[in-house]
Amino acid sequence: MYTWESKKQLGKLLKSRKALSIPITYLILFVSLIAVISVTYSFAVIRISVRGALLKTSVAKQNMQVLDDAVRSVAWSFGASKVVYMDDCGGTFQTRPAAKTLVINFTDEQSFYDVVFNSSVGKAFYELEPSESNDDGLFIRGDDRAIINQSAFTMTQLHFSGGSDAKELVLCYRPSATATSIGTSDRKPLNLIRVYIINLNSSQSLMLKEKFHLKVASMNVTTTTSQYEFNQPIFSLALKSTLDGSQNIVWLPISSIAEGAIVNVEIVVCSAKIQRVEV
Repeated sequence: MYTWESKKQLGKLLKSRKALSIPITYLILFVSLIAVISVTYSFAVIRISVRGALLKTSVAKQNMQVLDDAVRSVAWSFGASKVVYMDDCGGTFQTRPAAKTLVINFTDEQSFYDVVFNSSVGKAFYELEPSESNDDGLFIRGDDRAIINQSAFTMTQLHFSGGSDAKELVLCYRPSATATSIGTSDRKPLNLIRVYIINLNSSQSLMLKEKFHLKVASMNVTTTTSQYEFNQPIFSLALKSTLDGSQNIVWLPISSIAEGAIVNVEIVVCSAKIQRVEV
């Protein structure tokens, strides 16, 4: 009798466990499904956010290249102007007319030197949202040299800078130098070194978001000339440029005789103004 009752109770217990195991199994499956959906959703959100940041950066790059094209198209033509459209890239467009100090030293790197330019040249930039892409220091146009002396290279410096908290897409301009022999003076070869500089000092101080139009105008072109006479043969001279902490040097050929040479240095500065306009 006892055995029969025990078996009966055991059977009820087994049946109750089987009945209980079904909802527990469904509960486990439900929780697992929720976990999988949550992980998938989080991953999708991250991927969408990354793609969104890349798209915004791409729009910012396009905007700044359009702005650079406008600056270079009006430069050196007094009174010329152009209006450009800047699309919404999610960042903040700013101008700093007094930024980017440029110092140019004319020297033979031995005993002779003279500072022929010392002023700011300004910059325009987008302050962008931080992203996973490691593009700090990446140049879209130009490179990191503070001066160039070959026509194959652009004066434009369009590059990324900044850290993990925020990054900037910066547009500024570096000097370009040329050298040529243009005749004689006092029986010495006469050389002309010309340095071209684009500055944004006349620009409005801007802080703009979303969509807007900008007008780029060439305000004026000024030329400053200095003359240097050398009484011994000299066959090359250097321009050492320091632009916002970055330093480079270019050597320029000089036509000379045993008695020396004369060198004229012309600093040609184009003042380009960036301002907001309503269209």
